Amino acid sequence: MSQSFPRRALAGSRLALPGLITLAMLAAAGRPAHGASHVVPALAEGSLDDRSRLDLAAGGLTASVTLKTSTRCGMAMAWQPADPNPPATCRIATLSIRARGQTHPAPFPLAPYGQDAGLMALRASIQRLDATSSLPQIMVSAYTGGAHCCETTSIFGQRADGQWVHADLGMQDGGGPPAVIAVPGAPDPVIVTYDQAFLYTFASHAGSFAPIILHRYHDGQLTNVSDDPAYQAYLKEDLAKQTRQWEASGRSEPNGYLAYYVATKARLGQLAAAWAYMLPRAQSSAKSGFGVSACSLKSPEETANGRYCSKADRAPLPFPQGLAIFLTRNDYISEAQARALLSDKPATGAGSAPSGPYHPDFSCDPPPANNGVATMLCHDSEAARHELMFDQVYYALRHQAGEDGWKDLKQQVVLDENAANQSCGLPVPGDGPQDLPPNGAACYNDAMDRLAAQYRVRLSGAARMESQRPLERHIALQKKLVELGYLPADTVVDGVYGESTRAAITAWQQATHRPATDGFLSDDDAATLIPPPAETAPVTPQPLPTTTTAAATDTPPPPATAPVTSPAASTGAQRSTGLSVGLILPLVIACAMAALIAIRVSRRRGDRDSS
Repeated sequence: MSQSFPRRALAGSRLALPGLITLAMLAAAGRPAHGASHVVPALAEGSLDDRSRLDLAAGGLTASVTLKTSTRCGMAMAWQPADPNPPATCRIATLSIRARGQTHPAPFPLAPYGQDAGLMALRASIQRLDATSSLPQIMVSAYTGGAHCCETTSIFGQRADGQWVHADLGMQDGGGPPAVIAVPGAPDPVIVTYDQAFLYTFASHAGSFAPIILHRYHDGQLTNVSDDPAYQAYLKEDLAKQTRQWEASGRSEPNGYLAYYVATKARLGQLAAAWAYMLPRAQSSAKSGFGVSACSLKSPEETANGRYCSKADRAPLPFPQGLAIFLTRNDYISEAQARALLSDKPATGAGSAPSGPYHPDFSCDPPPANNGVATMLCHDSEAARHELMFDQVYYALRHQAGEDGWKDLKQQVVLDENAANQSCGLPVPGDGPQDLPPNGAACYNDAMDRLAAQYRVRLSGAARMESQRPLERHIALQKKLVELGYLPADTVVDGVYGESTRAAITAWQQATHRPATDGFLSDDDAATLIPPPAETAPVTPQPLPTTTTAAATDTPPPPATAPVTSPAASTGAQRSTGLSVGLILPLVIACAMAALIAIRVSRRRGDRDSS
């Protein structure tokens, strides 16, 4: 059976989640210290238990839940769609709400109730959820029963037009109704639920950590405000609590926590840093026994009618790949962000990479294990600079080739880089010795420069212009895209243009109506994004004497006659001229020799490029 990715999957047992335990303890402890988020106590609350009626009254409202035998068991109700094959009789739980001064109550049939019907342990409370409403609201929850079970919850309130309406919070794994939390500085309290899709996906139920989902209630409707900056303080509180709990558990089943961590950090605008933190700490999916598989990515239609998944399709994907796809399907990150995370250039953490020393395009916290070349790049700024300069060319060629050409290009680059490393005597990553030869770094730098030259000849137009741009200029342009808001504030600014930077360039080109919107920064684009420093105005030459009319002919004009000067001035001019000639002559000879050497080097490099 294929696994789907709903925002609230009906999975798990009635065991309370770690966050629910925390909320229960917080509620029992009462209102915490000033400035912290706290549970908002209900105006009134109670349980139906084994009775047939529950009555509550507070804030100008009376609410009653009654159980009555009925033959209308198949009608549509708040917690049940119309049932075409209902039992002949059932006991239906009905909520009745009456505001002070109203003659007739507002009835809401909930569902058939009882252990046989699948609903039990009903609880109701009167809550102040909407500050704009003169009346409070009613929250009703019930337990669905079974080994894999849930708590279903709904909010009932009066809209501004006077009509009583029902808003569904859906199903939640856990022991009891959702908590209502007040966050300092936020306009309204929020109802806290948990993203059930994370349960059993990357770890066992006990090892799963589910991100919180915050709903705000207003005028009869529930709005997901989990991404609202006003509530970020509570997300940070939850992250700190869950991190302490994971550490107290001995960091067992790391993927269950890391999936939660990356999802929460993504909502806080810190995706790149979270991804870099996750990579060295993740456990392989094969070892954990959990994860997203190719089979789980298929739609129910694809796996219906006997078209089952093969054994290979059911094998979990590598954890980073599965997590990126999972977070995309559950609206934590965009597809563009997922592509950037899974590209050949891993995220290395938050903030801008300094212009020097330079850092490689992978995480050095910690450096990859058993990899002498990677360790060298993490500690040798100059080697990292040459690697980044090659990356400029590679990522320009990658963008030029398009997604269809990525696989072949990557394979070719890997082969070429391995050959270059072997020619320099650099160690092959693995369990063997990873010592570098004395000239390893210098040889690596030259080899990367040669590779960059070989790959650059395959570029054209703006792509070639971009690949020839100095690394510092690339870094400055990337920083400018961050400053303008086209890239997130936590973007790693290293001068290498991965998929997210390409998307940002395209967005900037479109917004500024540039001639091309292809994601490449041509020289004109670069000058428009960051104008180059103003050049010093050239010295205006003195006009030639009026007798010099030969400029209009095909023959060059004769030298201008020197003006008559005093003897003292003439002597000074002669001294100045003699000094200039003395300096210029050696410079002319040196330039001529350098030109001859450059021609020979150019010819030799051309031979290598064509081989």
